Amino acid sequence: MKYKFGIGLMVLGLAMLFFSFSKQMSGYFELTKNLEIFSNVYKEVNANYVEDLDHSHLMKIGIDAMLGSLDPYTVFISENQVERSRYMAEGRYDGVGMEIEEMDEKIVVTFVYSGFGAHDAGIMAGDIIEKIEGRSLFGFDKEDVMVFMRGASGTKLNMDIYRPLEEKKFQVEVERQDVSVPNVPYAGMVDDGIGYVALSVFTPRSAANILSKIQEFQREGELNGIILDLRDNGGGLLSEAINVSNLFLPENTLVVSTKGKVEEWNRNFNTRGSAFDTDLPVVVLINEKSASASEIVSGVLQDYDRGVLIGQRTYGKGLVQNVRPLSYNTQMRVTTSEYFIPSGRGIQNVKYEDGQPVSIPDSLRAVFQTKNGRTVLDGGGVAPDIEIEELPVPEVITALEDQHLIFKYASLFRSLNDSIAPPGEFNFDDYDHFTDFVKNSGFEFELEAEKILEDLVQSSETGLYSNEVEPQIKRIKKSIEQKKATALKDHQHAIVRLLEEEIVSRYYYQEGKTKQNLLRGTEVQEAIQLLNNPDRYHNILAGK
Repeated sequence: MKYKFGIGLMVLGLAMLFFSFSKQMSGYFELTKNLEIFSNVYKEVNANYVEDLDHSHLMKIGIDAMLGSLDPYTVFISENQVERSRYMAEGRYDGVGMEIEEMDEKIVVTFVYSGFGAHDAGIMAGDIIEKIEGRSLFGFDKEDVMVFMRGASGTKLNMDIYRPLEEKKFQVEVERQDVSVPNVPYAGMVDDGIGYVALSVFTPRSAANILSKIQEFQREGELNGIILDLRDNGGGLLSEAINVSNLFLPENTLVVSTKGKVEEWNRNFNTRGSAFDTDLPVVVLINEKSASASEIVSGVLQDYDRGVLIGQRTYGKGLVQNVRPLSYNTQMRVTTSEYFIPSGRGIQNVKYEDGQPVSIPDSLRAVFQTKNGRTVLDGGGVAPDIEIEELPVPEVITALEDQHLIFKYASLFRSLNDSIAPPGEFNFDDYDHFTDFVKNSGFEFELEAEKILEDLVQSSETGLYSNEVEPQIKRIKKSIEQKKATALKDHQHAIVRLLEEEIVSRYYYQEGKTKQNLLRGTEVQEAIQLLNNPDRYHNILAGK
């Protein structure tokens, strides 16, 4: 009997091995078959198409279309984009320390980092770069110009600059250097015993920089709580997400797991050192732009009931990418696995079918528990413990930003005022001057209601529009026009906040921009109140 059972197991094992081998061979055949078909198509097009082909352009389109059917994070990185990719991952690059955008078919400086070459050369936000090394930039896009601007540290870059508000043209020679964009743009005490640290990106030394700021707070006096601001933080290095978590969690605590098709990508990542403090109350601020590493840190602290999350549900980016080197100094960033945090839940918000996101309703998400038994859902990003409703952006503000009018007015203000009050104390009080500027700029915008109404009118042939409803249509149009006419005044408070932030950045750069609206934010005020109420803080973490 045992002999027959042993033979049965052997036969079953051989059958499984044969099935696995057959499946691999079938997959390999499909791969080689389709590669051959692709090669033949390309050869035929090259040989017979009516015009000569731009091979680099055509192949880039083909690669982008192929990868675009998977997910938005699996991408081909051309030789020109490699340096940009390094900047996104490390927060540093060899350049002159400024950001640019295309506006009105011109390359405009939008931000200057304090202490680097562009700042030292006197370049300001709002300046137009007309030439680099004597070469006109007309017709070049932003990505091309960024390639021109970056190079080896110590090399020089000559630029022709035009400052439109002063009608001033000048040349500058700027030395390229290793530019490190600060990952902690601002930190400070926001109330008695309560410290605040903003982290803008997870780049090298993020955890070390946060720790340094917290230790400064302790030296200044009693520290009763920390607010860690991860709003608008799109992520970065996984290693730094682990290190930041390790500030508040003990050694050898599971932070995140990755699971994928290839065995080598299935890993557990634990904290590696002693925690800075496992008891200090922590509040983490999050919003819909908090993604990836930000979601790991906030989700981990929530899973272990180590901190309270305040704000809005995070983005939901739980897919892991690895960079694979390719030939001719190109690379590919490919999604290899998915993140899972300690409760067992994933944070990926959507699945992708033919490259398109498919949302998963909450009713279909699995339920998990935090350490203290609080209910959390799988996927959909990380939900806050205290939700602060984010008001929709008014259409007039969207139009002002799309037409760069807040940015342009800040440049005008800077040209008229040599100095302003420090960040947090500056108040913009000349709104009439701004509205005059907007009107003189030919500002126009369209409300969504106008588009809907126009569609209704255009549907007259279907019988939806007739003489009977024409008076009503006219009344609605009049109401819309009245709403547009008062839009700038109706939303004055929100517009002034944006103006103050943009104006302050022209004088006090990144730190000032972060600090300006800090204490006026609802989330920060809620965090301060919570940390000043220990009973409420601990009850939230206990699920009471």
